[in-house]
Amino acid sequence: MIQVSSKKIVISLLVAAVIVLAAWIGYVAFLFHEGMAQSERHDYHYSISLSYTTTITNVTILLPVPLLEGTPVLAETFVHRSVHGIPDDWDLSIEEVGGTPMLAIRAAKMVPAYHGYPVAIEPGQSPLPTTIIPRTEYSAETPILYPFNIGTMLPVNRTIETRDPVGNEPVFAPEEKFIPAEGSTRPYFQGKEYTHPVLVYVSFSSERPVSFSLQSSISGTNSIWRGGWVFNSYDDSIAVELQESPGWIEAGGILRTGEGVYYQ
Repeated sequence: MIQVSSKKIVISLLVAAVIVLAAWIGYVAFLFHEGMAQSERHDYHYSISLSYTTTITNVTILLPVPLLEGTPVLAETFVHRSVHGIPDDWDLSIEEVGGTPMLAIRAAKMVPAYHGYPVAIEPGQSPLPTTIIPRTEYSAETPILYPFNIGTMLPVNRTIETRDPVGNEPVFAPEEKFIPAEGSTRPYFQGKEYTHPVLVYVSFSSERPVSFSLQSSISGTNSIWRGGWVFNSYDDSIAVELQESPGWIEAGGILRTGEGVYYQ
C-alpha cells in the first residue's frame, strides 16, 4: 500500500510539474507576443535634399507636396519650422498652382558647404588634429560637398497600406497616371515600381557654372520586432539634376510599393 501511495505521489508531482511548466511557457509566450505587439510601429517619413556646387541667388523652388485626398500631409511642419535646421533666411510656404498645393522655398542666397575628409584620432593622441572649418567653395582641404537635408517623421496608430498606397496614403501628384516600370532601379527590390510625371519649378541665378540637384521623398513603413526588425514599406520619390535654371520642368517620379516582409 505504501508503494502504491508513493507512485501516486510521484505521478501527481509530475503532473503538477508539467502543468506549471506549460503555464510558464504560456506566460512567457504571452509576454513575448505582447512585447512584439507593443514594438509595432507605423511611420511616415518626408524629406527634402538640395545640393548646389556654388552659391546661387534669387532662388525659387516649387515642389509638389505629399497629398492624401487633396490635402497636404507633413509639409506644414516645414512651413511652421517644426523641423530642425531650416535656415532663418529661407521663406517657406504652401501655395496653390493650378489648384495643386506646392511647397514654395525662396531665398535671396543659398551657399554650399564643403567639408574635409574625416581624420582618425588614436587613443591618447596629443595634440588633437586641427578641425577643418567647412568652406563655401571647393578646395583641396575641403573637397566634400555636403547636401542640405531636412526631414520629418510622423507616427500613426494604424497599419499603412504599403501595397496599394495611391488613393490610400500620401504620394506626390496622385492624380497623375502611374505607369508600371519594366525593371527596378533599386538592387534586390522585390515589390512593384511605377513611374509618374511630376511638375517642379526651379529658378535661380549664379555667377559661375553650377550643378544643382534636388531629391524629395515620402514613405510609409510598418515595422515590428521579432528577434530583429521586420518591416514593409512604400516610397514615392522625386529627383532633379540641373546645370541651369529652367523654370518649370517635368521631373520623374518613382513610386515603389510592397517592399519588405508582411507579418500580419
